[in-house]
Amino acid sequence: MRHVPWFTLAAFAAFLASPLGQSVFRDSFVSGEKLSNDIAQFILLVVLGIAIAMSAAEWAIKVWLRRRRLRSENRG
Repeated sequence: MRHVPWFTLAAFAAFLASPLGQSVFRDSFVSGEKLSNDIAQFILLVVLGIAIAMSAAEWAIKVWLRRRRLRSENRG
């Protein structure tokens, strides 16, 4: 549980809870127009891709910092 990207997950949850996030989510599945659905689904997919990329980056940074910290403790 230490390497879970909490900051990114909290930011993504905050986006989905915001009025903009709720509008994008609602428009991507409930909207009556096909074009509106497609555009909102694309936006939602882009936001999800960004969240996944940020989660991977946050996880990699946490792992790198932990290894660096362990190396410095073993030396001194």
